[in-house]
Amino acid sequence: MILRISASMAIVLAATLGSGGAIAQAQERPLDQHALFRAVAGFYNLDPALLEAIATVESRGNAEAVSPKGAQGLMQLMPATARRFRVQDPFDPVDNALGAARFLDHLRRWQQSKPGSGAGLPEFLAAYNAGEGAVDKYHGVPPYPETQEYVRRVLIEYLFGPPSPDSPEPERAARPHPAPRPLTPRRLTAAEADRSVLEQLSQLRQSRALAASGSAEAPPR
Repeated sequence: MILRISASMAIVLAATLGSGGAIAQAQERPLDQHALFRAVAGFYNLDPALLEAIATVESRGNAEAVSPKGAQGLMQLMPATARRFRVQDPFDPVDNALGAARFLDHLRRWQQSKPGSGAGLPEFLAAYNAGEGAVDKYHGVPPYPETQEYVRRVLIEYLFGPPSPDSPEPERAARPHPAPRPLTPRRLTAAEADRSVLEQLSQLRQSRALAASGSAEAPPR
């Protein structure tokens, strides 16, 4: 049987497993999900920690998961969403993660097309869960309990979940760190909303690293 994969899947597999024999290696050993998220995120200029947080909340990292509503695979794509973003096999974690990344990239461009709307990361995640139409309809996170709980869980996992094993150790300062800013999600002002979602993710990631390094300091004498 001939295995056909897209060019993007081949690139992600090669980046995930190393150069040479990527397909054969994929058949011989389990896929490293940390490496998968790094490769997919690099391909679509996303934050791998956000992809991993979504996967953790959606499926607990189970590539065979199926929800009661029919969402499938690692990133829990609905069949219509999977078709829309060119996923051939929703239970292939590489194909599923690539489809989710295409969806997130689409949502980022959709959000950037609305400067001054005040939309931020909570609305971005709500659109992944409930669709762009629902976020547009309610001018923010929809009042659906499931979506509101989903946004809360992903934000908590993203901001406070365990960092990737390959994440660099935060540098210790010679003097104590100042107290980090509160990480409670808030609605952005109109001026702040002009920044791209990618910039928002970068700032949140830095805040998370600062909080983690602060908690690792020695107790006061």
